[in-house]
Amino acid sequence: MGLRRAATLLATTAALASATVLAAAPAQAAQGILPGGDIAAENCADWVDEAPLDVRLVEIPETVHPGEWASLTYRVTNRYPHAVDRLYTWMEIGAYDAVGNDVQTTAQWRAASGAWLDLPPEPVTRDDYFGHTGRLAPGQSATARVRILITEDAPESIGSAAFMATWAHQGTCSYYISDLEYRVGD
Repeated sequence: MGLRRAATLLATTAALASATVLAAAPAQAAQGILPGGDIAAENCADWVDEAPLDVRLVEIPETVHPGEWASLTYRVTNRYPHAVDRLYTWMEIGAYDAVGNDVQTTAQWRAASGAWLDLPPEPVTRDDYFGHTGRLAPGQSATARVRILITEDAPESIGSAAFMATWAHQGTCSYYISDLEYRVGD
């Protein structure tokens, strides 16, 4: 075997071995969100906004069609430089017509168990969390599938979603909240 061919074979073998090792390295897969978000047990004396959390609704359609389920994903990512034991998850989804009247909306989230659970139509306080995560390393995410159903006879309208996550630590609750609007119609 020539020197050039041996060097090529050695380089190819090394590249394949590296690719195999990289492919076998465990990725930080997103975990599912668990039901139950009783933050009252945390006894938060202080509330701090703008926590280093990334909370998003992804894959939300531009237009939600009345009478049809629309699916999206709630995702929260730990942006702290350290692990967190648990993040509490909160979301409100609804729709309203041109004069501001509520349009009947059903919103559900899929728990890690696979069951579809109703989201409260309008959480009364910031303590009305729908779920929580398990321990998240820095950069790790937790997700939940969400679906929205706008009543079939809804007029063209605007939908809105507010979403938040909170980390409770030693009497302080640090949260990040965001919102967005979407169109309801055909």
